Amino acid sequence: MKRYILFLLIISAAAAMLPAESVMSGLFEAADQVSSDIPGILHRDGDLLLGGLTFNQTQVQLGDLLADLTANRLAGRSGFSPQIVKNYTMLQYPPAQASWVLSGTLYEAGAGYLLLLQLTDTASGSQLKGWEFALGDEGIESLLQPSVLAAGAGVWDRFEPNNLSTEAAVIELPFNESGLTLGDGDEDWFAFEVLESDGESVLMLNAATGGMMDTYLELYAPDDQGWAIAENDDFDGGNAALQIPLNAPGMWYLKVRSFSSEEEGEYSLMVSLSEVVLGPGEPDEGQDLASPLNIGSTPLEKRIDYSDDRDWFRVDLLRPLGMEEVLRVETLSNLDLVMEMTDEYDNYIMDDDDSGNDNNPMIIASGLETGSYYITVYGYGGEIGPYEIMANVSVPVKDEFEDDNSMISASQIGTMGERQRRNFTPMGDEDWVQFEVQNEGRFLIKTEGELDTYMELYDGNGDLIEENDDGDDYNAMIERYLTPGKYYLKVYPYGSAGPDDIYELSVEQI
Repeated sequence: MKRYILFLLIISAAAAMLPAESVMSGLFEAADQVSSDIPGILHRDGDLLLGGLTFNQTQVQLGDLLADLTANRLAGRSGFSPQIVKNYTMLQYPPAQASWVLSGTLYEAGAGYLLLLQLTDTASGSQLKGWEFALGDEGIESLLQPSVLAAGAGVWDRFEPNNLSTEAAVIELPFNESGLTLGDGDEDWFAFEVLESDGESVLMLNAATGGMMDTYLELYAPDDQGWAIAENDDFDGGNAALQIPLNAPGMWYLKVRSFSSEEEGEYSLMVSLSEVVLGPGEPDEGQDLASPLNIGSTPLEKRIDYSDDRDWFRVDLLRPLGMEEVLRVETLSNLDLVMEMTDEYDNYIMDDDDSGNDNNPMIIASGLETGSYYITVYGYGGEIGPYEIMANVSVPVKDEFEDDNSMISASQIGTMGERQRRNFTPMGDEDWVQFEVQNEGRFLIKTEGELDTYMELYDGNGDLIEENDDGDDYNAMIERYLTPGKYYLKVYPYGSAGPDDIYELSVEQI
């Protein structure tokens, strides 16, 4: 004799009052139809779990009532003899232990509600049957209160318990599942097997969550489930995403949790693998695998292969830089890239985003000793694509007004609107300029160029009287009434600037 274990969801006294006939009519129809169809679908021994019904991502008492109605009808079916277990909690019997799960979702639809039910095979995750029923809205409000079961036992999906790496739900890829749930303090672990690659390509993991929850995604290697090798929080709103090559065969692990341990709700998870041929020089993640970047050589062709890709380069200085020499490392591309520089002990030196040509990153470092230095390049906002990178040692060409790096050494500028072409060389340079006002009046002081400049105006006593950042786009501009006397200007870049970044400075009485 076939035997099935049927678990009932218990209804609280607050929900004991029957709702309006229109609601009950729909529930009776649903229970009749489902209990009529199920015996013809389940043809082997196993446990049938009547799971919860969610509304706005919360299990509600309407599902408890529907479970009882369905259980009563199944118990009266000839040839179908379920064993009804009373007063159970899901902590005693998680959904993953059942052979089949009947669950559903309730949606608002115009003046009423739409009830969607599905019968799922737990082992394969496939849906065996689905039903749709229309429910009226009169009197339904009391049944939309949180389920007593959900409040007492937490939120579960068909993969529970999978709160530990040792309980990870093994999934087959590609995997795309909605209706997954996280309860208070809950974590969901999933495991998937990766086979050896063919040597010419690598397997790229693509994993992403979806839904309204703020989720956090972590990836663990086959040999260590105690330390995440990659993680992501907010790739797209509150959803998380990972894209990373898997460099070893074996069982890999993904952990999904809510950003706040107290947040509960539903989410979806998509996991897939794709074969990718990586760009030149890969793998190059970390100092040990860094690609040599020879000083003075032709540009090295590289590629950002995926959103989390970071390309490492090693620059070897065989002698200390001279007093005016700089190491200049820059990229050429149509991408929005970021560059960082560290020494061989992983000490941070500097970083840059868009100081080079066409908003490419460029690092200009001075005062470096003999040794190895490391450059990392990655896409801003997950950009991918080809680029070139090169390194040179040079003495930057200063503008003709240097050295004017202090108020004492300030260069001269007239007040007739003449334009002085300037740059900020070497790195950290600031330009000091002085001018004389013979006749009081209004003066326009401004910079022009593609550089983001900052300007400060001082009187003859060295007191700051006005400053400006973005008076005209990124250019600085001060318009002010000045009395006769000596004045000083200090101009410097807002952010970093290279020797190729030119700006013009002018002072004019208007």
